[in-house]
Amino acid sequence: MGSFWGHVDEGIFFIIIAVWWMLHAFREYILAESKGVPMRPNIHYDVTIKRPLPIEIIFKILFPIVGFLGEFLDGGVRFQDEHGNFVKLIYQQHMTIYGIFIIHGVTDLMAWFKAPLFPSFNYMTAFLAFTWYGVAFYYHASMHGKEPVETIVHILPIYVMFVVSTAILLEVKWKEGVWTMVIRSYGVLTLGTWFSHVAFMLYVHDRFPGGEPSNLDRTDPNNVTYVKAMFGLHLLANLVVSILLYALVYVTLSFRLKIHIKMPKYGQESEKLYSHKKCAYKRVPLNSQDVCSEDSTLLLGSDSKTQDSQAVKSEDL
Repeated sequence: MGSFWGHVDEGIFFIIIAVWWMLHAFREYILAESKGVPMRPNIHYDVTIKRPLPIEIIFKILFPIVGFLGEFLDGGVRFQDEHGNFVKLIYQQHMTIYGIFIIHGVTDLMAWFKAPLFPSFNYMTAFLAFTWYGVAFYYHASMHGKEPVETIVHILPIYVMFVVSTAILLEVKWKEGVWTMVIRSYGVLTLGTWFSHVAFMLYVHDRFPGGEPSNLDRTDPNNVTYVKAMFGLHLLANLVVSILLYALVYVTLSFRLKIHIKMPKYGQESEKLYSHKKCAYKRVPLNSQDVCSEDSTLLLGSDSKTQDSQAVKSEDL
């Protein structure tokens, strides 16, 4: 992870997963709305080639395995020097991150095969993976000797990591609705684009693996401000991408399956509750109040109906 390609491949992994989740979230939501049934999100989606295949899950297992092996083998397989002091500390942090993501992929595959696991166990391992991701990045950013630019590029995504883990945890409780899945997809997409951009800011990109620092001055306060602005730009750009993906899915389904959903107007439900037919107001001797004679039953409920029936009986007498 501590190189140009180490950041780029991690960014590409998150971008692919996020776009995959978004497309399915939007598709399942539109189909559910068109049928009038609630949408049920999922932590993984199959690829159907004659039969459903867990391609996404296999991708989520193989990619972190490659990252784990890269961190384990880079610089030699050793974690202590000749004096007994620990070395490759950053590598060890990265290995724990990759390791939990590997476990999540394995539990996800076991859930796909309907193994006798705890309910939503694959969700909990995903929650733990992104939670530890944020905690590890917090301590990674605060390690001794970090320049201000390198510190801020690792602090900013921490908030997104915790938002993603929270969305995953809430999805365990709320099994219906599209918002938890959209939020985690948007957060993972932001992590993917951000790590890809960070690779160009921190490292050279004309050689493999690109572990040499770039020409960017990592101590310049202006560069720190630039990094903060760029993170906001990523949030903005990914929001636009999410909207465009939704529009693409909706247009595709409307043309292929003739599906259309009608979005409710703002305040439509409240208008239904308080709307009533207009009428001319006149004074009616009913509890010494001025009410609309045609809508008195609507406003006063069952009591007014009772009084009206009593009035009719008295007139008959």
